Amino acid sequence: MKNKIFPVVVAAIVILSAFALCVQSVFAFTPAAGDALKIVSLSTDKDIYHLSENMKIVLSVYSSENVSNVIIKVSGLLGRHGSNLVSFSRDANLTLGENKVVFSYRIPACGCAVRYGNHFINASVVSDGEVVNATHSIVLTCRGKITYVNITGDEAKRVIDTEDVILLDVRAEDEYNEAHIEGATLIPVSELSNRTQELNKSKKIVVYSESGHNGTIASDILIEDGFERVYNVLGGINEWEERGYPVVNTTTSSPEQPGFGVVPAIAGLLAVAYWIKDKRERR
Repeated sequence: MKNKIFPVVVAAIVILSAFALCVQSVFAFTPAAGDALKIVSLSTDKDIYHLSENMKIVLSVYSSENVSNVIIKVSGLLGRHGSNLVSFSRDANLTLGENKVVFSYRIPACGCAVRYGNHFINASVVSDGEVVNATHSIVLTCRGKITYVNITGDEAKRVIDTEDVILLDVRAEDEYNEAHIEGATLIPVSELSNRTQELNKSKKIVVYSESGHNGTIASDILIEDGFERVYNVLGGINEWEERGYPVVNTTTSSPEQPGFGVVPAIAGLLAVAYWIKDKRERR
């Protein structure tokens, strides 16, 4: 009986080790070397708003040390007269690690003050001459209307790195094979209408094409089919690459997840231990 249980325990330990390492590596923010100050996330409590609604803006800033006299500015939601309706400035002291800063704003009740459509919320953090910036997209629309949100390449990178999303490439297969964003699912825009059932409607879907044009067409298709969390990358993969973000091709192996080299070692050690134990018991 013991001989039967031990292999099961070995297998369970290996599987749990792999799972734990995977969970640890996914969606966990790890500052790059030299990042003294970094905006980890810039978000709102939702991304589609209506007139007279309250908006909560949440900014998460990483600092490599305790710093004081940091200037945090948040602005955006361009009004009809050309000025930003959202405009905040705050002095803050940051501690080592992630720091959360929250702002609240009430959207005007009248459409005479602000236009419907895509808007941007911009954040900047200034400390000792160092400046970091981030942009977040929202949409202002009439009640009852669902639409997609256009996001920048920078915001797409933050979302992909920190959230559980479906990344959808709607280009042709040969374009995808040549270069695509790692983790992307390929459904060409010409096939999307007949394949939307392959996508999970409960998840946020980030759509990209070559330059952004087909991304808008694909986003419209998804909205018409009942998807409510659709985000189109402005400029498509061209913008992504211009920002210096990585792409892979179908022959490129995925980067090894941190810590996964330990799993085979654990499996090997446990297998050796089992072999020694079994040999001793046979004597």
